[in-house]
Amino acid sequence: MDQDWKKLGEALKAARLARKPKLTQVQVAAELNVSRPTIQNIERGVGLTKVTQTLRAYAQLLGWTPESPGQILAGGEPTAAAHDADSAVARPLGEGLPMTVQDELEREGAVVDTAVVQLPDGTSVTVIVKGASKNPTPEERQRNLDAWRRVQPMLRELDYRTERDSA
Repeated sequence: MDQDWKKLGEALKAARLARKPKLTQVQVAAELNVSRPTIQNIERGVGLTKVTQTLRAYAQLLGWTPESPGQILAGGEPTAAAHDADSAVARPLGEGLPMTVQDELEREGAVVDTAVVQLPDGTSVTVIVKGASKNPTPEERQRNLDAWRRVQPMLRELDYRTERDSA
């Protein structure tokens, strides 16, 4: 049975990478309202015991029917969903976001990290940190992480100031 989950994960990952434009794990996680580690586990076939709503939604995001995960687990192939202009499948990732944000999400470059800063009134600020290179060298990756680590305290200070100011 473990092999079946691994096959499902590999099929989802392959379909994600085959999309044009390609979807990142961070984009899928945001679209499905789950964490990136959840997507990583799904794509590895780790920790799965049943077909969940998240798996069905992931299948739909990739243009498959919600039944496709079960079909793959049974040894079959996914079924392409009918593309209705009003369906979620036909909706571009990031729709409704400002064009500058959509462009940045589609830009080549490895995702370094993400953060969510909660504001006192219940709203939040979401940060997606992307490097300049799609395949960074270890040195570039380290520079990206170092730069991000220098900025993180400023975000925490923003969070702290907004809590302090509202008190």
